[in-house]
Amino acid sequence: MRELDLTTRFDAALGAVPENLRGGPVGLAVSGGSDSLALLHIAHQWARPRGVKLLVLTVDHRLRPAAAAEAAQVARLAGDLGLAHQTLAWDAPVARQSAARRARHALLAGALKAAGGQLLLTGHTADDQAETVLMRARQGSGWYGLAGMRALSLSPVWPEGAGVWIARPLLGETRADLRTWLAGQGSGWIEDPSNTNPAFERVRIRACLSESPSLARQTLACQQHFADLRRLEDALLANWLGRYVHIGADGTVIAHLADLPPERAARGLGVLLQCVAGRETPPRSEALLDLAARSLAAPAFRGATLGGVHLRPSRAGLKLAPEPGARQSPPSPAALNARINAFRHLFFNSAHDFVADAGKESFLQGLAPIF
Repeated sequence: MRELDLTTRFDAALGAVPENLRGGPVGLAVSGGSDSLALLHIAHQWARPRGVKLLVLTVDHRLRPAAAAEAAQVARLAGDLGLAHQTLAWDAPVARQSAARRARHALLAGALKAAGGQLLLTGHTADDQAETVLMRARQGSGWYGLAGMRALSLSPVWPEGAGVWIARPLLGETRADLRTWLAGQGSGWIEDPSNTNPAFERVRIRACLSESPSLARQTLACQQHFADLRRLEDALLANWLGRYVHIGADGTVIAHLADLPPERAARGLGVLLQCVAGRETPPRSEALLDLAARSLAAPAFRGATLGGVHLRPSRAGLKLAPEPGARQSPPSPAALNARINAFRHLFFNSAHDFVADAGKESFLQGLAPIF
């Protein structure tokens, strides 16, 4: 284990986060498990000499009787470290992991924004990354999805997560190494029984990986190659959003798709559709690929409606506007502009990390002019 370098690697991971996101308190999502407690202790060591204010946030999903006591235990630990802490309770608990995840992120984002922060740190590890990649592979994800979780991403919930970014500074660390480090610090952790419940897919994948360390290593090696490719793709998407997408004062979006390969056009349209419609996620990839193919087949393309957005060709380019009578209210022009710019910054930061990564500079030298 590279124990002596753990805090140094943590510092480097946060150093890659744009400085403007570190204004206000930095949030820590801490459940009391080993990964999040390691995050708490390492972040405290990182923040103290830098004068960075931390806000520890614990979500009580109210799905287990012991959850409230566990949240109180985290609160006491945060207090011992001199850190502010909030317990966030889910008012409408549902025993479904997807619903719990959404509620958790909405609560975390709301509390962080109320405190004036915009950066949330989570304790995701390399183990979580391998599990995520295998789960996505089983679900038929393409190469872009198999690039795994990003070290820096936008909050996955909308509109509650608007303006909130999530950093995963422990994504390169294994859970075993973090537990060894915690033990060396004299710290224990809480074991959540749901993490061993085989009713959940992630638990089954975790068991499979624990039985085959070589599978975990091979999965992460493939993921890293896909992540490198995604950074190249992100550079091109950032350029396209900045140069070929225009937002009118009335919130109408004009996009130029000419010369984009179909897959990139589909990916770009997915971003625009979810932003224009004010939805949390884009339409399914199959529908986006079909729409991209038809949109690129000018002048045969006459228009379409997908994901709550009406698209029609115009002299200026492809015009996107909220579908009349849509159930979900579209965002204001200012909110729309902010969200599209957030995606552009996300893609730009991904490409910037790739350039900064030692030994990989040459891959993007030819793309430098687009920035």
